[in-house]
Amino acid sequence: MAETPHVVIAGSGRVGHRVAEHFADRGSEVTVIDPDPDAVEAVEGGRIEVRQADATKPSALRGAITDRTTVVGALTDKEDTNLVVCMAAKRFVPEVRTVARIQDRAGDEYGEYVDEVYFPERASVRAAVNALTGSDVRTIEEVTGELEVLDVRIDYDAPAADAVVSEVLPEGSVVIAETDGHVAVQHSTQLVGGRRYLIAADRDVVGTVIELCRGESS
Repeated sequence: MAETPHVVIAGSGRVGHRVAEHFADRGSEVTVIDPDPDAVEAVEGGRIEVRQADATKPSALRGAITDRTTVVGALTDKEDTNLVVCMAAKRFVPEVRTVARIQDRAGDEYGEYVDEVYFPERASVRAAVNALTGSDVRTIEEVTGELEVLDVRIDYDAPAADAVVSEVLPEGSVVIAETDGHVAVQHSTQLVGGRRYLIAADRDVVGTVIELCRGESS
């Protein structure tokens, strides 16, 4: 069985805190790093590991990254701090995905140093989750409340591949349509590996839905 993916987030302010909760809901292990004791206390306990430290210090960042870390998101309110954290993470683990919170659109040029940038003034917290996740699972950003609508590609070897919708997905979720084909999906529809689907899910089953659609290898 594949090991649970690990996400490291620098910054436990409003954005970092909520992004950490999203990934914890999806079944990922999450470590949050922040030097502010008040901010650290606000992070949900139990499911999320919290380290009171300065992520720009090599010892703090290196200590948080494990061999299962798939992404490092630097989401503090300081642009220079975020770039330093991402560049340091790449030095420690070249293959790790890095996302930096940037203050303005001109930050697109920083793509040379990080895998993706996130602009909070033009996007929601869900956009930050998408930036850290990559392209295979996207949360529709305009949806409000506890419901999430995912645009997800089904892996060929995932449990949901070639399975009937009513038999594979958990209660609290529903497949709306094929993303590209504009085809409505019925309960009796057989899901096809390699295709993308829009799936609505309650927050507490989002992690299960992603695991069924993406498989252990992802």
